[in-house]
Amino acid sequence: MDWSKTKTIFIAVFLVLDIFLAVMFFNKYSASRFEVIKATTIEQKLDEDGVKYEKMPADSGERSIITAKPKIFSENDLLFLTKQELAISSKGTKIASVLDKPYDTDGATRDKLNSFVKNNVYQGGEYSYWERSQDGQTVTYYQKIENKKLFENAYGTLTLQLDDDGNIEEYSQTMLDSDDEDRNEEAILPALQALDALYKNGLIQPDSKISDAELGYYTVQLNESQVLESQVLESQVLQVLSPTWYFQLEKGDITEEVYVNAFDGSIYQTEKES
Repeated sequence: MDWSKTKTIFIAVFLVLDIFLAVMFFNKYSASRFEVIKATTIEQKLDEDGVKYEKMPADSGERSIITAKPKIFSENDLLFLTKQELAISSKGTKIASVLDKPYDTDGATRDKLNSFVKNNVYQGGEYSYWERSQDGQTVTYYQKIENKKLFENAYGTLTLQLDDDGNIEEYSQTMLDSDDEDRNEEAILPALQALDALYKNGLIQPDSKISDAELGYYTVQLNESQVLESQVLESQVLQVLSPTWYFQLEKGDITEEVYVNAFDGSIYQTEKES
C-alpha cells in the first residue's frame, strides 16, 4: 500500500467533511439568527421601551386615492334648516349660521353636540367630532368620506361657536364633493406597520404613550397637471386625498399629532399643546 497516497486521501476527505460541517453550522446559525430577528415584532419593541398603547384598529385591505372639490352650496340646501339665520359665502363654498337662541348642550357634552349637528346642520350625519379648543369656545368636526374622517381639511370642516356656558350660538360649514370615477385600489399598511414606520424613524420615544389611532384621509400635494385642472374649475381647489393613519404620541407635557401615509409609510407631524 502506498501510505503517502492513502494519507493524502484521508486528509482530503477530512477537509471536505470539515468544510461541509462548517457550511451546515453557518446555515443553521444564520437561520436561527434570522428567526430571532423576525420574532422581534413592533409590539415587542414597544413593550421593551415601556411604550403604552391601545389596541390598534383592524382596518386593512385595499383603498384608493380620492379626488374631491369644494361643494357649492345652494339655497335649496338650506330649506329644511330652521331656527337659525343662514348665509352662503360669495364663492358658495361656506355656510354661516347664527342660531335664533343658543342651543343647550349641558356644558358641551359630546352627545348633545352630536345631536345638534345631526339634526340642525346640512348633512350633519356626514361629520364626526374632532376636538374642542383649549379655550372652550369652539368645537371642530371633520367631514367623513366613505365613513373615514378628512384630517385637518379646511374644505371639509364644521366649526361650532360656543358661549361661556358651552351652548352653541353659531357655526360655519364647508364640504367636499368626491369624484367616484376611475378609482384604483391598492393595499394599505395595517396600523402596526404604520407604527413600525414611526419607530424606525425615531418618533416613538421610550416611556411614551400612543393613543387615538384612526384611519382617515389626508390631503396630499397636487401635481402640476392637477393644479392646472383646478384653475379650470373656476378657481376651486381640487383635493387629492390619500388613506392615512393618525396617531397621538404623548411624552410628558408634549403631544404630537402624527400622520402616516397608508400606502408608502411617509410621515407628517404637528406638535399640539397639552
